[in-house]
Amino acid sequence: MWQISKEGRLDQIVVYAHLAQGPVPMGLLSFEGTRKIRPSRFRYAKSWLARKDKFDIDPAILPLKSSSFNGLPYEVPLPFYDSAPDGWGKSIIQAAFPSQTFGMGEFLAAVGEERTGELSFGPTPDSGPMRWLPDGQALLALPSEQDTLQELFRAAEAVEAGQADTHHLQRLFRNSADQGGASPKASLLHEGFLHMVKFPAAGDLFDDPKVEATCLSLAEVSGIEAPVHFTQKIGNRTVLLVRRFDRRDNGVRLGFTSASTMLGADPTQFYAPFTYMDLARKAQLTGVQPCWHALFRRMLFNCFNHNTDDHLRNHGFIRDEGKWRLSPIFDLSVHQPHRLVLAPVKGISPEANPAIAIQAHPHFGISRNDAESIYEEIVVGMGKLPTILDQYEVSARDRETLAKLWVYALNPPPLSRNTDI
Repeated sequence: MWQISKEGRLDQIVVYAHLAQGPVPMGLLSFEGTRKIRPSRFRYAKSWLARKDKFDIDPAILPLKSSSFNGLPYEVPLPFYDSAPDGWGKSIIQAAFPSQTFGMGEFLAAVGEERTGELSFGPTPDSGPMRWLPDGQALLALPSEQDTLQELFRAAEAVEAGQADTHHLQRLFRNSADQGGASPKASLLHEGFLHMVKFPAAGDLFDDPKVEATCLSLAEVSGIEAPVHFTQKIGNRTVLLVRRFDRRDNGVRLGFTSASTMLGADPTQFYAPFTYMDLARKAQLTGVQPCWHALFRRMLFNCFNHNTDDHLRNHGFIRDEGKWRLSPIFDLSVHQPHRLVLAPVKGISPEANPAIAIQAHPHFGISRNDAESIYEEIVVGMGKLPTILDQYEVSARDRETLAKLWVYALNPPPLSRNTDI
C-alpha cells in the first residue's frame, strides 16, 4: 500500500489530522530523488480545505492554502520535525532496521501513534494512519503483551550498554521510537493516561529522574504550569513518569509546535540567534494567547534553577479547542554551562543569573514593580527546595553535586530596588 521507490524509500505519505469523528486525511507529503536526504513538498488536500472544521498545521509556516509548500532548505517543512523522532527515538529505529536507509519520510512513517501532537501518517487517503515497517526486516511481529516499566528499563539499559538483542529492540521500537531528545525514554499507558517515561542514563552527573522531578515540582511552586509527574522505583533505580500534556484526559490529541518551528530555526542546530523576547513576540504575532509574563517567569526560573538546556526545542505551544497557547514547562534539569541558550533579549547577557535577567522586564511589557513581584514569588518557591529534595529522596551525594550549580536557588541574589539598565 505504501508508495515505495526501487531504492526502498517512501515516495509519499498521507498526513492525517485527528478530529472528534476520527482521523481525516489533510494533505500529502511527497519526496523526490534518490539521495539519503531528499527534497519534499507538502500540499493540503482539497477535501481538507473544503471542511468547515479545517485548521492549519502551523499558522506561521503551513497556513491554509491550495498551493504546495517546499521543504527547502530542510528535508521537510519545519512543522513535521515536531511529529518526528529525534536522538533516542531515531537511534532505536535505525538499530531495529539496520539495512534500511532512513530519511524524514521513513522516520515519520515508522513512528507509532504515541508521537507528539495531533498528526498521524499513512500510505493512502483511505488507509487511515498506519505504521510503516520495512519489508523483509526482522521486527514485523511486535510484542502484544502489556509492557512493564521493568521490561522497558532493562531494554533501555541494554541499548545503552551496546548489548541489545532483537527482544530489547522490539520493546523499544514499540514504545520509544516516537521519542525525541538524547536520553533513554519510552511511552507508557499508566492508569489510563499516556505518560513519557524517562530512565537514568550512563554518565549522568546525578540521579537525573529524581532531579528532573524535583525541578518540575520546583517550577510548580514558583507559579509555572508543569505536567503531572512522579517517580517510581525499579529495584534500586528510579524512573520518572510525566503525563503527556499533548493529550487530554480522555486521550484526545492536541496540536503541538516547538519554539524552534515557530521561529523558523534550523532543527539540526542546538544554538540559534534568538532570545526569550523574540519567542514572546513571535508567539503574539502568530496568534498564540499572550505569554509575555509566562515566558519572563520561566526565563527567571531557569536562571535560579540553572536549567541552561533551555534551547528552542525545549519550549513549545499546544493547540486546544482551536487556540494556541504556551505549553506546560518540560525537559527541566540542572546543567553545567553557566549561560542560557536563549538570552533574555539582545544586549543583555545570557549568563544564568536572575539578577541580570530581570533587567529585560521593559522588553516584556512588565513594570519594574511587577518584575520584582515575579522574582520574589520564585524566591519563595526556591525556599521549598529542601522539602522537595526530601520528597524525592535525592541523595546527600547528589545534593552536594547540585549545590555547586544551584548557587542562586540556594542563595537568591538580592535586587537593587528600582534600578534598570
